[in-house]
Amino acid sequence: MQRTLGAALVASGLALLGWVAWSTLHPTPPYALTLAAAPADAVKEVSVLGLAPETLQRVEITSPDERRPIASGLIAHEGERLVPLVWRNEVTEPILFADVSAADMTKVLAAIRAHAPEGSVVLAWWDLSRAIRLATKKDAPLDDPQARGLQIPPTWMDAREAESRRFGAGAPSQAAEGFGQFIDALLSDETRGAAALARLAGGKPAYVAVHISDVWKAAAARPGRLSVAYKDFPSAGVSHGVIKSATQWMREQKIDGGFAAEPMDGATRLHYFQRRQDSDTLIAKLLPFSTSNPMQLDRLELVYQHKGWWVYRLKA
Repeated sequence: MQRTLGAALVASGLALLGWVAWSTLHPTPPYALTLAAAPADAVKEVSVLGLAPETLQRVEITSPDERRPIASGLIAHEGERLVPLVWRNEVTEPILFADVSAADMTKVLAAIRAHAPEGSVVLAWWDLSRAIRLATKKDAPLDDPQARGLQIPPTWMDAREAESRRFGAGAPSQAAEGFGQFIDALLSDETRGAAALARLAGGKPAYVAVHISDVWKAAAARPGRLSVAYKDFPSAGVSHGVIKSATQWMREQKIDGGFAAEPMDGATRLHYFQRRQDSDTLIAKLLPFSTSNPMQLDRLELVYQHKGWWVYRLKA
């Protein structure tokens, strides 16, 4: 649903300030996460994935100070594991996950099904890996019992452990080491990172799927390794004028890292690195940062791109 900049940013900003202030004054997380049967319209939106309706649930995150959910989505079940398919945040910062629409998720999963041949491996963050396994039946071996990378407000310290347990439940304990190697590969340079990804693929043809939010997930999983931040600029989408304003703002702030622009409702979000060296990481090169060119990587070949998602074939 499209919203005007004034309504979206003002309402979201007030909501954000409300629950941040509340959480600062209270020692327990100012929210409740509930799961319920998925409504028929939500099930219909993802029907192309072929998932049994009884495996789908609607998730809502509510705050005592807000009259409506601050985040909601559609969750599938892979055994004991929760698989976020659709997510909608109603505040300016993501709660657990970045925004993902049903239309975008189904399109990306269909593309992965089409591009990754039988016998290949798809490497992706644990939440997307679960969705790939569930909806495409492809070999997406990565998972994480620690559920690293959840986007949790810094004042919700008690929530981090609880949500890591919730979303890590059902993942095998031995998966943690491999997923840690995946994170380290994304934070390495292209040569070492690609070599590490090849080892994770175990000699099979490999594909790598990433989303712009993976930069934030990696930063959350490895505090201090990435100096990522964001700033929102009013717009109706990414345009030359927005990019000009963004680059001028970065010069004024003396920020020399790379940036990537993401269209949002009534705004463009500028994801940027505060340190130049962070632009040399593999995750930065896999995504459309100003200092990289995903079409000209040495070890990976771009095979699909849709909005914030980028899918690559790992060259032998």
